[in-house]
Amino acid sequence: MQGRVLDTSALIAWGKRSSAYVDATVWMRTEHRDYVVPIITTAAALTAALAQLPSSAAPVIDVLLGMDGTTLVDNLTPGSAPGVAEVLRNAGPYAAEQVTAATVVQAARRRSLPVVTSNPFPLQALWPEIEIDLIP
Repeated sequence: MQGRVLDTSALIAWGKRSSAYVDATVWMRTEHRDYVVPIITTAAALTAALAQLPSSAAPVIDVLLGMDGTTLVDNLTPGSAPGVAEVLRNAGPYAAEQVTAATVVQAARRRSLPVVTSNPFPLQALWPEIEIDLIP
């Protein structure tokens, strides 16, 4: 399986330059010369990460978003809302707090890709079968 979906924790690790694992996950794409291995994230995960990072990390995030094959997907729009709502049904009364996790789960589910994260629990609560690529 090629490609990865980055959740908020993975984006924060990239922005802080704090995880060799996340670095390797992103840079592993350069080993594939004949095709681009996608790195996917969501607008909600990006927003949550930027809110938790110092402003000095914004250029580091911009580098990631500017790489070939990095895709910012699944803006929460009327067209994507039904798929995210389907994932959120498992969140019950805490649905509003799970929107970011739900967008990440939906992006991974639609593409059959694992999610790079340091905290799999909110993702697995929404979709127990999700494949996790745990940041060590």
